[in-house]
Amino acid sequence: MQVLPTGLERLACPAAWYGIDSHTNCEGHVRLARLFDLSFICHKQFLLRIEAESARPAHWLPVACPRELLPDPNQPRTIDVGFVGALDAARYPQRVRRLEAIREVAGKVEFGLAPPAEMMQRYARSKIVFNSSFNNDLNMRYFEAMGAGAALLTDVITESGVEELFEAGRHYLVYRSDEELIATIKDLLADPEKARVIGGAARAEIEARHTYDHRVERLKAAVKGLRKSVRPGPADYFAAFAAVNMPAAALQSAGRGLLEMGSGTRWQMLNKTLGMTLLAAGAAGQVMSRALSRLRRQP
Repeated sequence: MQVLPTGLERLACPAAWYGIDSHTNCEGHVRLARLFDLSFICHKQFLLRIEAESARPAHWLPVACPRELLPDPNQPRTIDVGFVGALDAARYPQRVRRLEAIREVAGKVEFGLAPPAEMMQRYARSKIVFNSSFNNDLNMRYFEAMGAGAALLTDVITESGVEELFEAGRHYLVYRSDEELIATIKDLLADPEKARVIGGAARAEIEARHTYDHRVERLKAAVKGLRKSVRPGPADYFAAFAAVNMPAAALQSAGRGLLEMGSGTRWQMLNKTLGMTLLAAGAAGQVMSRALSRLRRQP
């Protein structure tokens, strides 16, 4: 279910939001940012664009690891290489190809989706956690694998701010090719103490600086003194709803905009008629969307 608040213009207090998927929909995040007094963006390489094109202030706030999910890092690591994520070859062909190559050289592997608690336990039992970034993203896997005390092995990403948070070679390892990936895995499996030291340093760094408790403190500091200045209108909501694939809500926003236009002019009746039509169409679309959602959940 998608939820996007409306009525932000009526709030007495400032409003902020957190964008975590700018690497897949930067233009959408630009439009969303126009609704709020402040944006928090987790992917640093998109921060300046979102700030400039939305004409709204933005802060970098990378993702982190939930402190309450931090597992015991000293349990036996019986998995050679672990990975939690989608195995959709159509969408992630390079990722899936590399995972298949890892299967051929590692002993025990565990790949595939898992709920958060199970994911952290898988990482806690893994000597190595494989990562393959999508569109250069500093993803959650960095923080979750390190929080579990595993040796994170990831591809190289640029302009993401990772070098401001962690030290390559100390907190995690990188590969630049398929050949280097396999060679590094072989090296770590042959030298488990090296993997243990890297994982231990990573876990300590996460506990010291990169849980969501730490992110909340950064957020609180950023909003201190922030004042309400943004009053979004129907056009802003329409652009935002359209950008996040909520067509029914977009139609309703357009309808509200038309109802507010042309007051006291000969266009008032036409605008009112079109506005009411769009509101009704949007409402019908939302009813159909909810009904289809319930049908999909049925066994």
